[in-house]
Amino acid sequence: MESDIQSLINEVEEIVDHGTKIPMTGKVLVDDAVIFELLDRVRAALPEEITNAKWVLKERQRILDEAQAEAQKLLDQGKTYVDKMALENEVVKQAQDYGEDIVRQAQTFAREVKTGAVQYADEMLKHVEQSLYETLQSLRKNREELKGLAKEERMGKSEIEESE
Repeated sequence: MESDIQSLINEVEEIVDHGTKIPMTGKVLVDDAVIFELLDRVRAALPEEITNAKWVLKERQRILDEAQAEAQKLLDQGKTYVDKMALENEVVKQAQDYGEDIVRQAQTFAREVKTGAVQYADEMLKHVEQSLYETLQSLRKNREELKGLAKEERMGKSEIEESE
């Protein structure tokens, strides 16, 4: 997944690092077939990142659903308890207070779980977004360098033809 894309980027860097250096230009010649093959592998690995992001969203929804079900269960238990206590005249006030406390606890618990799930999903999506952004930036940089090399190659041939 992430490490696959990272290793592919590392391979691109290694190819560029070990490429033939063009004196006085700071440029490097690389085999475009190798670079294109690596780019194809990066593209193949990207759907895994997207699948992971979808899984995170699904997991977030599952956690939210569980929290809602737990909160509803606690609310139902609280209401049942309050109704039972209300039948007894002396403990009506105590039952109401206890039921309200359960409701507050359930609401607090539900909010905390929802907040945690949202933060977790956001962190995972941020991580996936950053990974995709870095990959895209690296690919753009490599393409620009390849275009520059191709342009220099064309310009070099033009200068040679003009001098003849």
